[in-house]
Amino acid sequence: MKRLLLLTAIAAALWVTGCQTIFGPPSAETILEKMEKATDPGHKMASVKTSVFAYNSVANSKEKSELVVIIKSPSKIRFELKNAEGSDVIGCDGKIGWENDSRSGLRAVTGKELEELKFQAVYLAPDSRIKDIFARTVLNGSEVVDGEDCWKLTGYPAAGFNVQPVIIFISKERSLLVKTIEQQNNIQDSADTVVTLFRNYKLLDGVMMPYTVVTESGGLVITSELTSVKWNPELSDSLFVKP
Repeated sequence: MKRLLLLTAIAAALWVTGCQTIFGPPSAETILEKMEKATDPGHKMASVKTSVFAYNSVANSKEKSELVVIIKSPSKIRFELKNAEGSDVIGCDGKIGWENDSRSGLRAVTGKELEELKFQAVYLAPDSRIKDIFARTVLNGSEVVDGEDCWKLTGYPAAGFNVQPVIIFISKERSLLVKTIEQQNNIQDSADTVVTLFRNYKLLDGVMMPYTVVTESGGLVITSELTSVKWNPELSDSLFVKP
């Protein structure tokens, strides 16, 4: 569960930069424009087809992990996790999903777990747009989150994605993502509810990135710190193919 919770935390963090727009009234267009300008003021992400993100994470202030997320638009993704227990690599070439764990070996990722992996590949692609991810979004009012007044919205995944809706909180003042709530019961062995907070935003190569991501579920708290980002590196398709 710790691995899946960590991947959920990083996925949510990367989604902040992966989408060109975000959603919601009053005046959906205004909210979208503000989010786009706040997150990607130079419109850099539209030209980013590949990316590599590295994080250091700590679970419950004790267990340390290193995570690398490798993305190739529009549908390829690879997670590389290392900690004291060993290493774990999860990948998808757009059609076939797989996991290679140093402890349990190679297995196929199928069913709803594969659907989630395919969704994440699109969800995190740097040049993805909201219309590629969510069929519709609904404003559910506002709420104070982490000391900020935020819009509360629900995103319903587009047809073809067998995943649960995502609840999203956006700062009214900064127009940046502050919190997400995800139901992850469609992933094998994961927690039902995952709450993620996004903090310590900094401008990195013209893009606003949350350098600190705190995720909590079932008493497990994971704090992840961004250590490096590579935009448009050369990535072979073989990285995403099942070994």
